[in-house]
Amino acid sequence: MTTKTAWGPDRRVVASGLGAAAIAGLAGGSAAAQTVGLEIIAAGQPGDGDDQLARAVAEGFGVTQLLPRAMAIDVPRTPDAAAEFLDGKRPRASLMVLSLSAVGALTIAGAAGRLRQFRPVARLIGERQPIVVRADSPYRTLDDLMAAIARDPAAVRWAGRPLGSADHQLALRLTKAAGADPKRLSYRAADTAARVAFWALKGETPVATGALLEFASQIRGGTLRALALASPDRTPDIDIPTLREQGVDLAMLNWRGLVSRGAVSSALIDRFGEAMLRVSRYPGWLQMLDQRFWANLYDEEDAFERFIAEEAAQVTRLLTEGGAI
Repeated sequence: MTTKTAWGPDRRVVASGLGAAAIAGLAGGSAAAQTVGLEIIAAGQPGDGDDQLARAVAEGFGVTQLLPRAMAIDVPRTPDAAAEFLDGKRPRASLMVLSLSAVGALTIAGAAGRLRQFRPVARLIGERQPIVVRADSPYRTLDDLMAAIARDPAAVRWAGRPLGSADHQLALRLTKAAGADPKRLSYRAADTAARVAFWALKGETPVATGALLEFASQIRGGTLRALALASPDRTPDIDIPTLREQGVDLAMLNWRGLVSRGAVSSALIDRFGEAMLRVSRYPGWLQMLDQRFWANLYDEEDAFERFIAEEAAQVTRLLTEGGAI
């Protein structure tokens, strides 16, 4: 009898695919005791992208037996989640999902300095973002939208997740790409992706963005029209041209990865990193990425650390230009 999981077929197949020796090697030693009941913290609401990734990672660790009994924990508000995590208020061993949106939220909260306190483990995925309008929108093409933004950015109202999020950053960057002042962006922030989709479908906001997964059914059903994907490449499952294909020199993904904290030993960081590397190579994990329209951005500790520093500087510049900080 097989056991179905959210991102893979059979627990026995997962474990055998990674190899018994690999599992045994990761399961041994004093570090094992510190990872029992590993918590993976996701800032925000249940069902958000951070939550989805935290649960997928926890399941991956569990079904492979690399880090048994891992669990995802949601903590509302990114600044609060980061403070609780970094200050060691949770008694268990823990990891946290860090994303482009989290970098923006911390920057707006005046807590960007806390990014240096994280211990990067691995960058994992990038979430593709479409720019969508209602099916009957006067913006028939990306060119129509860019021309409207260039004329009067304040007249083009956007919907997306909270200020500082990848959605907000994309709207700011596209406004700049149109040659307009990003400080004049008209942006309506929502607390959930469902609310963003609702506003877009009702026509309350002419333009919206967010995770492709959140809009896929409406795009396929014809109630929303995707003008472009902001990602560097297309996804094979839905025919949406990228911004660059349409002459706009802009590409971005809402990246996500795992971080730990300074008090955690290098041996434990290595253990987390090795476990995640093995999970990321499993076919079930790769299939899950495709199903959620996520790009595989796997990168290890040192490269991820440099990447976070570069992204933090870029986000600070963008949000400053947009008048958000």
